[in-house]
Amino acid sequence: MLPFTGYSFFVVAAVAILLLYIVKFTFKKRDLYEYTILGLSLIFTIFFFPKPVHILVFIGYAYLMHYLFIYKVKIKNKLPGVIALTLPMILVKAFVISPETSKISSAISFAGLSYIAFRIVHIFIESTPNDKPLNPVKYLNFLIFTPTVLIGPIDRYKRFDSDIKRGFAGVNSESFEAGLQLIVFGIMHKFILAEAVSRYWLNADISTSEVLSSLNEMYAYYFYLYLDFAGYSAMAIGLGKMLGIDVPINFNKPFLARNPQDFWRRFHKTLGDFLNDFFFKPLYMFFSRKKRLKKRPLLRQNSALFLTFLLMGLWNGFSKHFIISGALFGIYSLLYNTYVYRCKKARKDVVFGNMNPKLVTVISIFITFNITAFSLYIFSGRFPFL
Repeated sequence: MLPFTGYSFFVVAAVAILLLYIVKFTFKKRDLYEYTILGLSLIFTIFFFPKPVHILVFIGYAYLMHYLFIYKVKIKNKLPGVIALTLPMILVKAFVISPETSKISSAISFAGLSYIAFRIVHIFIESTPNDKPLNPVKYLNFLIFTPTVLIGPIDRYKRFDSDIKRGFAGVNSESFEAGLQLIVFGIMHKFILAEAVSRYWLNADISTSEVLSSLNEMYAYYFYLYLDFAGYSAMAIGLGKMLGIDVPINFNKPFLARNPQDFWRRFHKTLGDFLNDFFFKPLYMFFSRKKRLKKRPLLRQNSALFLTFLLMGLWNGFSKHFIISGALFGIYSLLYNTYVYRCKKARKDVVFGNMNPKLVTVISIFITFNITAFSLYIFSGRFPFL
């Protein structure tokens, strides 16, 4: 049983919330909150989640690697540690490419591997040998928190732990009501609107030319992906609130994005923030240390941008549609970054000139909407010309 995929999960979630409130009002001990949340997540992982052994073994391996690289080896360059921590995920992505090796991938993979790997890398990068040894209870609690374990939103360890430290204070009628509203919102988006788009638009048999059919499918997939993913995220945030955890917001009207940068602030925002902090910034700092690039800030920025989105594509998988989609987002971003750089340097808009700002906004939204829809269509693997 995967989170938010059927009515049975909501029954289990309701029981979990009931147990949490029983513990709160029966024992009234703040320090029990952390163990109650962990216990509920463990029960779900072990008894309901597919391949629970795979998850726990991977987390145990990651904890061991973290301890060795941070507290024993103490290598300043964290790249070897990042590679070691993501090696299981890399192997899964590599083996899934061909039918001959897909069985190997299936044997070692599990649902939520990529998102758990993201969290593991985030904790590792932000850790130093001067920190206290990582608390295994806090570590496990963060990584298997049920609402976000499958596809996010991608939370941060310190932010999550601050909620845990509040104890049962976050479990109250206000958070329950706010969480319930978000779950209803998510159910409407994922199980009603997304299902309608999938059934009557995305997979409808439209007899027309191949190009028009592809365009129709491209727009349909974009709406379907948003409704399905935003619905899932809303339910994850809602259930988190009911459990006393303020999971970060993931979507904010992405169809109104005016440029690639704005898009990633609106669509899967937690992924955009993660890419910026743990991909773009380290890459930009790496290029900034190169003497040949000292006087070429635009090249440094654009190189880091392109590689960031290329790595994002590879994170989804090594299939060509993932790689091309990531590369396209990289191209969009570096083109927009070059445009902004030229505007600042010229102290004027080098493309739109003195055009009415409202018209510029409309044109920008239109362009961003279409190039995004095209990239996500390629990402889906449904694009017929690849």
